[in-house]
Amino acid sequence: MLRHYAICALVLAWLTTVGATPARAADRLDAEQIKAGLRTTSLEEQGFVDRVMINVDRGKVPRKLVESVFDWAKRKASKRKFQYFKYGLIKLAKRLGIEGVDVVDTD
Repeated sequence: MLRHYAICALVLAWLTTVGATPARAADRLDAEQIKAGLRTTSLEEQGFVDRVMINVDRGKVPRKLVESVFDWAKRKASKRKFQYFKYGLIKLAKRLGIEGVDVVDTD
């Protein structure tokens, strides 16, 4: 009986700490996390990430779009994760008609 209460207490504690956290601002990606995750090295790469995140903060680029492209690029088995991120983000934004991402000719 005591073991049953202990298990219930552990499950309840886990649910309260993990269950309702997806909407917290602290869980959102910021520019520094993206730079670290993509291992940006040049000032140009870092500047691109900064400009994108400024436009996210201004509401010009959806945060979900940036986060999903970041997750996709980060999973690539390549040393060129940033290039996947940049061109993937530009292509998707162009297709969706979203302005605010540096538009360069990627074709």
